[in-house]
Amino acid sequence: MVKERKFGKRGLGLTMVPWLMLVLLVSTGTAYAAEEQTAGISPMAFFFIFLIVCLIIGIFAVLAGVGGGVIFTPLMMGFTPIDSFIIRATGLFVAMAGALVAARPFLRKGIANIRMLFYGAVPYAVCAIIGALLAGYIKAVMGMKGEAFIRGALGLIVIGIGLLFVFAGKRAEYPEVKEVDGFSERLGLAMGYWEDSLGKVVDYKVKRAHIGGLLFCGVGLVSGLFGLGAGWAMVPVFNLVMLAPLKVAATCSKVMIGIGDTGAIWPYIMGGGILPLFAVPCMIGLIVGTLIGAKIMLIVKAGFIRYLVIIIMFGAGIRLIMKAIEMWPK
Repeated sequence: MVKERKFGKRGLGLTMVPWLMLVLLVSTGTAYAAEEQTAGISPMAFFFIFLIVCLIIGIFAVLAGVGGGVIFTPLMMGFTPIDSFIIRATGLFVAMAGALVAARPFLRKGIANIRMLFYGAVPYAVCAIIGALLAGYIKAVMGMKGEAFIRGALGLIVIGIGLLFVFAGKRAEYPEVKEVDGFSERLGLAMGYWEDSLGKVVDYKVKRAHIGGLLFCGVGLVSGLFGLGAGWAMVPVFNLVMLAPLKVAATCSKVMIGIGDTGAIWPYIMGGGILPLFAVPCMIGLIVGTLIGAKIMLIVKAGFIRYLVIIIMFGAGIRLIMKAIEMWPK
């Protein structure tokens, strides 16, 4: 019998998954040669440039209250010559890695509602995989026209996300649910969790689960097709539509990204979209930047940073639309 202390209570855990994936990617390589994507820069310089850039993106993302993928994908597609298929694949990869790192403590403490995860993860994961397959189809069949379409559509989505952050209604930390619809009641999504800040168990109910399920389909499709982190959309669905507490919404969002994007990343891998020389520094930079940003947030006011990121997103969206117009076949 294997002694428990060999793995301890912590076990291998979800935190090992991104690192095992990283070893797999580095060992198997990819269909793209590194020399074709580094634009004449030495591989070592290429590695450290994107490590530093993604470190900064990770810090700004935390201070602005958004996921790193929301900033990473449009910036890379708008301001670098790297193939958009590789950028979208890497966006999904870093979102998946960050979510898997964060998921374990949320599940262990019982904050993430496992019943809502079972309900929401299925439509999200299935549609994310469909979106990833659609991305491969557009790349293979539509050529330059497909590339222009992806950049233009992403530009519109990024501008829409910026508007959402500016004009969206205020999120409720503990929404009050007076009446639960029959469908949500039959799913049995009501649960409770221990809230350290209040020193008590918070019991809550949710409603409109049928609408939430449909919205998760759309979020998954967008996430898989464009390589965007989905937290910007899933947190409002859980909190504003289904009326789950804000902390539950945020933790469920993180865990669901880890579930759905783990499936959606494979069509990109099979299509040769993961370039280790690009994916590895981006993943390390965003995760380390997120950890640094979380500590900085404790001592600074992040309001200015949030609006700065919104401006950056508008700029990236406009740039993407301009590039789409330039690339569209005459």
